[in-house]
Amino acid sequence: MSKKKQDGNLYDRIFKENAEAIFLPLIQERLNLKIKQYKELPTKLSKTLEREMDFVYEIIKENNQKEILHIEFQTVNDKSMKYRIGEYHALLLTKYKVPIQHVVIYLGKSKINMQKELKEGEIYKGFSLINLHQLNSQELLNSQIPEVIILALLTHTKKEKLEATLRLIVQQLKRLELNNGVILKKYLDQLTILARMRKFEEETKKILEEMIIQYDIEEDYFYKQGIEKGIEKGKEEGLIEGEYNKAYNVVLKCFKMNLPIKDASFLSGLSIKEVQSIYDNLNSLK
Repeated sequence: MSKKKQDGNLYDRIFKENAEAIFLPLIQERLNLKIKQYKELPTKLSKTLEREMDFVYEIIKENNQKEILHIEFQTVNDKSMKYRIGEYHALLLTKYKVPIQHVVIYLGKSKINMQKELKEGEIYKGFSLINLHQLNSQELLNSQIPEVIILALLTHTKKEKLEATLRLIVQQLKRLELNNGVILKKYLDQLTILARMRKFEEETKKILEEMIIQYDIEEDYFYKQGIEKGIEKGKEEGLIEGEYNKAYNVVLKCFKMNLPIKDASFLSGLSIKEVQSIYDNLNSLK
């Protein structure tokens, strides 16, 4: 299997796994489609490998337009005939790509009650198209749906603007007042998956790992308590609030670099006990 096909299969799997969480909300919002409830149906449809029609002709009309004329002979009053003709239509159109006329010649004696036409909702008229790359990123960012907001990454984002885009996405997610960092991390994980489509997965992982740690720390109740206690203790020891925050940021960087506690203590000026407490708190947020 070629690498291009392997990548295609990978993306298909990724999007199928995330369609419910990511794309159903987008479709509802962009197409104004109000879905009350839904259930997933099988994607593989059984089909007849070979369909034999009665007669199929290529005709040239007086205006020189080429068409397909399909004729079926029917001896029984088949109520599902319109669906069978619909299947023939799709097969013929796929193969010949010209207008098609279907004619059924009924040979039976019983009264005919088969329907000749599809109802409005049964007629295939084409499909709705959502081009993610051409969507307005600001419109996505202004959404009230987290799964729609993260799709801003798939608009015309360039690698040099990746970090700025990710920060805007996280800011908008925070604007929705998500319950905690765990929920936020779920959406950031989905962002990493989407980044594969734009071939900057590694850069996205690196940026988001830094951002989610900082977010979890800043929003965590125990961290806030720890800062307050640390400031009070720092004041007792003659430190001002800004100095303690600077020392804490040094410890944070040491933690992200997996440096030993004693090294973080030396670099920050905080005691080993204080650094141990900060490290324990950060580990609990993972």
